[in-house]
Amino acid sequence: MSKKFLVILVALVLMTTYLVIVGLSRWGDITPPEILITQPFDQVGPSTPLSIRISDPDTGLRHISIRIVHNLKTYVLDKQSFSSHGLLSAEGGTRHDYELTVTPYEDETIPRKPGDAKLVITARDYSWRNLLEGNRHRITQDFTPKFSPPRLELLSPPSSIAQGGSGVVRYRASPDAVTHGVKIQSAFFPGYPMPDDSGMFALIAMPYNAKSNTPIQLTAQDAVGNTAILDVDLRVKKKAWRTRRIGISDSFIEKTVLPIIAQTPELPEQSTNLENFVMVNNQLRQINNQTIRDFSKQSEAAFLWTKAFRQLPGSKVEASFADHRNYVYKNKVVDTQDHLGFDLAVTKHYPVQASNDGVVLFAGYLGIYGNTIIIDHGYGLQSLYAHLSSFSVKTGDAVLIGQIIARSGTTGLAAGDHLHFSLVLHGEQVNPTEWWDANWVQTRIRDKLSLEAPPEIILEPEQPEPSNALGPRPGLNPPPATP
Repeated sequence: MSKKFLVILVALVLMTTYLVIVGLSRWGDITPPEILITQPFDQVGPSTPLSIRISDPDTGLRHISIRIVHNLKTYVLDKQSFSSHGLLSAEGGTRHDYELTVTPYEDETIPRKPGDAKLVITARDYSWRNLLEGNRHRITQDFTPKFSPPRLELLSPPSSIAQGGSGVVRYRASPDAVTHGVKIQSAFFPGYPMPDDSGMFALIAMPYNAKSNTPIQLTAQDAVGNTAILDVDLRVKKKAWRTRRIGISDSFIEKTVLPIIAQTPELPEQSTNLENFVMVNNQLRQINNQTIRDFSKQSEAAFLWTKAFRQLPGSKVEASFADHRNYVYKNKVVDTQDHLGFDLAVTKHYPVQASNDGVVLFAGYLGIYGNTIIIDHGYGLQSLYAHLSSFSVKTGDAVLIGQIIARSGTTGLAAGDHLHFSLVLHGEQVNPTEWWDANWVQTRIRDKLSLEAPPEIILEPEQPEPSNALGPRPGLNPPPATP
């Protein structure tokens, strides 16, 4: 046997062996690609996402096609062919996995109409099966297109609402609405079933700085993204807020601001007193107010109170809701902020009472507010008590109106001993004077919701009589209050 013939024979044997290996790999692949729709796609609307994963771990993907057939018309979402390592390669295709996430009906070329619709997904691999066409897998899923929004019916909005004020909007929403409520600027006030099941209601708050022509919209959305919007036509009463000038000194910053920074590790101390003050008064204020807004998501869907809210008995008003403050350092205005609450003062370490029945959501340190208690009163309404020197309750405690929950103090951004009191409705801070008024609470909230009037309030003898909500008491002159 010649050497040349031997070389040819060895080459043929090697080639045959390789072809056998390739054949076993490519011909032996009898498993078609796997197609998986990774989230439900049965009822489909304008914002319903389609998530697909296609894989072939053996010989790899050759071709995929994803189509929607809607009212007998075909719309291609994606169609691709993938390369291979070559016809005689044992590895087959270069692509083994494919994923697609798309919102089909965001594409304006697919009509948003009712009718018959189905999703068709096809995939082939690089197997030599089926005359080298590969294994094929096709799935077809029927789905129901839905593009009609929920129905809304406005029953009774408040006749008017003041800037910084509150109110009730009553309405009906069709059963397909999964979220509904009232939208004012960026604030959303979710709706709840009426106590007598006669429809829905939303407690709303007009932002203190909103213009009188700000749109107030009743909205509802179904599970697939269809949205209904209905304008709520009511009169917005303008309010005139005061402007105050607050002097800031280096001694105040060192005494008050630096301790706040020490307890707020996410805020690094700055190089000057002024920079420290502006960082706390501005940046930390925004962070703290967002934390307060976040607590609204934990509110219980129930009325935890029956009586009007109560101002701290015997207290003098040192600062009112929505006072506009110009902060002056060395005869120069260095920052401006709006004071969204009431500063109430009596004497040092005065017993602080719960303004109404509720459950304590938070009792701890909160930046510019210092030691703070937040009480949930249900349906998104919460009260906040700040600058406290000590706590008498803890998170999770149920409290009653008039119950002592803390003592006033100077923690946080406070220049003197006082209580900073705020009312917050679904994250929007509102004017407490309305909620302190028993007649307003009955006629503007409870009557609208067909709630019976509570029994007459009889104060315990040891409790001091509450002052007028805005009337100062003579003989008390605590230091100016901040924030």
